[in-house]
Amino acid sequence: MKLHPRRLTQSHRKKRIAHAGSGDRLLYGWTRGLLVAAVLLSLLSGAHAADADCPAGSQAKGAPVDAGCSVAPSAATAATPPAASSDEGKQELVLAKQLIDSGESASDDDSRKKAYEAAKQHADRAVELMPDNADARFAQFSADGRLAQLGGMAVAALQLVKANKQLDEVLRLDPNHANALAARGGMLMKLPRLLGGNTTKGVEYLERSVALDDTAVGKRLELAEAYHIVGRDDDANSAAQHALETAQKLDDPARVATCERFITELKKTCSGCAVAAIGR
Repeated sequence: MKLHPRRLTQSHRKKRIAHAGSGDRLLYGWTRGLLVAAVLLSLLSGAHAADADCPAGSQAKGAPVDAGCSVAPSAATAATPPAASSDEGKQELVLAKQLIDSGESASDDDSRKKAYEAAKQHADRAVELMPDNADARFAQFSADGRLAQLGGMAVAALQLVKANKQLDEVLRLDPNHANALAARGGMLMKLPRLLGGNTTKGVEYLERSVALDDTAVGKRLELAEAYHIVGRDDDANSAAQHALETAQKLDDPARVATCERFITELKKTCSGCAVAAIGR
């Protein structure tokens, strides 16, 4: 029986989407949704049109903070003495990081969402007060991304372009920001080539990230997975073992357990495939 061309096209599209989402794992929990998001982006037209309407370095008056534009300092903020702004910004950054950690350890999505929403508010304020602080920008990126992951595939798809811009800004401010390098490396490993994926560059970013962080555990597991994906299995095993040894030195039972689970799954994972258990 002859199939209708449109029905055949839809069937193939569904198979491609299902296949693309099957290996979806990335560093810093939220990026696990980016592979599915990337596929959705290829199907959605004009997904980032709103970003193009934002003037560089500013935001329309009354627009929500998460509209995708940079936040322009208010008149009250501009009048604040620089030292006071910096001190308040550092406090906001500390609170943002604490709330992100709280969300990571939460046992349900509602609690995670509340923690990430609060983290986003503090991170946005930190960026407003310290626009040239790479750590503040990365906290903003992290909070936005985790919320996008909780929001589902469509939200994650719309967030992808913004996330790339946020990482670009972090690395512009600090080219050796280990966490940002790891996040960019993870994205390059998992995105389709059509949308900028590049495993060679992904491995390079992850190697730079690990070299900059002696206590890295999750980054080393992400690097181990990257090595496995490109067929460097000996390097993958070595990186995973180094991650375990680092976690043991840090006396961190949770990370030790994650490493042991990762090593077990690495042995069972097909060559070139992503590993289900990945450190965060």
